[in-house]
Amino acid sequence: LVVEVGGNINQQTEMRSNSNHYRNHPQINKGLKFVIFPTNTKILWWDFLMILVVFYYAFSIPYHFGIGGGYAVITNMRFFIFQLCLDGLFIIDSILVFFRAYRDVDGRIIFYHRSIARNYIKSGWFFINFLASIPTLLISYIQYPNQEYLLEGLHSNGVRFFFFLGLFKMFRFIGMKRRIRHLLDTSEFASGLWVKVNITTAKMMEFVVLILLLTHWLGCIWGFIAFVEVGSWDEESMMSTPNWMGNWQKITTIPGGLYALGWENHTGRYWLCMFWASQTITSIGYGDISPVTTAEYAVANFLMLCAGIFWAYVIGSLVEIVANANKLNRDCITRMDDASQMVCDFAAQKLPEKMTGSTAGVKASKRVRLFLANERDHCTKTPLMKRMH
Repeated sequence: LVVEVGGNINQQTEMRSNSNHYRNHPQINKGLKFVIFPTNTKILWWDFLMILVVFYYAFSIPYHFGIGGGYAVITNMRFFIFQLCLDGLFIIDSILVFFRAYRDVDGRIIFYHRSIARNYIKSGWFFINFLASIPTLLISYIQYPNQEYLLEGLHSNGVRFFFFLGLFKMFRFIGMKRRIRHLLDTSEFASGLWVKVNITTAKMMEFVVLILLLTHWLGCIWGFIAFVEVGSWDEESMMSTPNWMGNWQKITTIPGGLYALGWENHTGRYWLCMFWASQTITSIGYGDISPVTTAEYAVANFLMLCAGIFWAYVIGSLVEIVANANKLNRDCITRMDDASQMVCDFAAQKLPEKMTGSTAGVKASKRVRLFLANERDHCTKTPLMKRMH
């Protein structure tokens, strides 16, 4: 950890010295006017903002596509404007990449605009970012204003095209790991904060976020299947067309119970889909929600296989994290067992009181265990640096 932190500090110092050297060079100073170096403070804050935006999209896009069908976006003007602002941030971020210097495989900083653009296009992220930056929401709203969009649903080819084009924003989530790593390596505040965080706690939080995110995605996909089968969230269409949600609603409808049908009932529909996803991932499987059509059975089989693999990975990783977190206690228990065996081997001998303690009327073996237990408590409660001194 010390080597890694030291490397990050040296990397930051090198970046600053290189950028200052290049900027003072008269021949290339003009070209560096619009170059953004990796250690630029403003671009680091921009990366942090884009990480938050992408994480927001990772939750909101599946929800609006698979659960709401765009109802909350179209019917709420404030939320609609908020979404347009986020689309604008995507457009700005896609343009900024053409001006951001980067390190090549040899560690050299590449700051020429032509080289930056060539690398950006060759990496394939330019086309992904371009498709992700298309304001599909604005185009859909202009073409199908207000309730016309909801009435058309997925039956219209135009709505269907813009509907799926917005999913390209989800691909930006793949590149977030690189941005997070760059933020931790370059930002002094982020790297200092990361050093102070307990690694075990950080890994546990990471797995909690992954479980929530995957459960959210599976639930939205499961709800989206019913949407595709019917083509609308309209109550009459859901009841008359074979699908798992309409079938569940017919069986379980009671006064005051959860009602998932209808455009405006997207919140109840979301909790119903999350209930199915949660019991699928955790292998509980109550059996009260089941597929109806062939397509729903096929998708359900695929989702259950993916959920089983992910759950096995999570359980194995959590067991490893907990085992590493309790390594000190396990080592103490091992030493206590060895000491107990030693006491049993020398039970016939009288051990000195400076080893066993001077507690009167207590057997030597028990005094040794008490001594080791006290040492264990002292070691676990005393900071490491004090014990080293």
